[in-house]
Amino acid sequence: MFNSKFSGLLLLGFVQLLVPSLNAQESSAVQEQTNGGGEEKKNPVAENSASGIVNSDNASERVAYWITQLSHDHYLRRERASYQLKELGPVVIPSLISAMNDGDLEVTERSVAVISEFAISYAPSEDGNAWETLQNMAAKSVGRRALAAQAAMEEVSEARSERAEDLLLAAGVFIGDGEFSVAASQKLLKLVEVGDRWNGDVKVLEWLEWVDDVEHIRVTGKAIRGSVLRNVVRMPALKAIAIADSEVAIDDEVFASMSEMERIESLDIRYVKVTERQGDIISRLPLRASLTLMGTGIKSDTVDKIRGRLAGLEIQFRQGGFLGVSCYADEQVCTVNVVYPNTAAFEAGLLFRDVIVGAGDDKISSFSTLQKAINKHSAGDEVEIRFLRGGKLLKAKVRLKRLKEN
Repeated sequence: MFNSKFSGLLLLGFVQLLVPSLNAQESSAVQEQTNGGGEEKKNPVAENSASGIVNSDNASERVAYWITQLSHDHYLRRERASYQLKELGPVVIPSLISAMNDGDLEVTERSVAVISEFAISYAPSEDGNAWETLQNMAAKSVGRRALAAQAAMEEVSEARSERAEDLLLAAGVFIGDGEFSVAASQKLLKLVEVGDRWNGDVKVLEWLEWVDDVEHIRVTGKAIRGSVLRNVVRMPALKAIAIADSEVAIDDEVFASMSEMERIESLDIRYVKVTERQGDIISRLPLRASLTLMGTGIKSDTVDKIRGRLAGLEIQFRQGGFLGVSCYADEQVCTVNVVYPNTAAFEAGLLFRDVIVGAGDDKISSFSTLQKAINKHSAGDEVEIRFLRGGKLLKAKVRLKRLKEN
């Protein structure tokens, strides 16, 4: 009994002596790094690490101290160092880069992990260039440092892509399957739409850069402005853009922003007033496959200039009237194969397998001649459509509408 009590007292005394000793070592380490062993300073780690508050006077001291602990002999100390550096925020990134240049493998891997956490936890514009740092490391470093950066980039990319979709949907941006027009042909495609349901928060559109699996975007109504398009063009897989339905004049930056893209497969502009100056901007864009100008009010001589600069590009120049049918392209007659709902053709009673033979003053012999005839008219114009049904000639007055997509 006596021996047991005596041993316990000895152990308690040893622990009481050890704790001050550890604290003194930690304080001494900080003082040696920041003072060079001279005048005594208070330990900024001891004062502020518990509260997480960083004072400008001692922030650099805290960063320097915790970076030295990334290679400490004890695992728990290394873990605490990583945690404390994350708490300090992206301001520590330059110091971490310097530490990796001089440190061992443990310092490198922990530094990369801290930088990766900043890229995941912060918005892209507020991450202190964490993502760019990882990119540079992956591209310019070698060995374990490059491999660690590459692995971190994959993790960050996946996390940002998931977060991007959640934030954009919450802001009223549509992401999903919908009708999309390319050169006057509608297809059901996965697309992004920034339109009237969008809440107007431009900052959230920064996350479009992380929507990496969508090639088509439609921007409509109030969203057609330069600040929106500046973010749109950063979508990594983007190939086709549709700009539609603006009741007011739009700024030149809407089109100028697209010049940042390396390649645009198709651009559809519908029911948006386009000035001659904007036509000149469009003629200098990296367009590769098609350009559709529908109901833009642009002059034909401006379109001719665009054709001259973009030789070989398929250009659909239409006044804006939309009938709402599709015909078999490989037949020598215009046989209807689709009547789109809620269109002029639908309301006039045109049906599948009707053969259209006339539109206004024009004779129709194919789908392309029907398109040319309708393209002369604006939305709201009334046109007589002549067609055969069961061999009988019928006529219908239609009031052309705007092309609408869902």
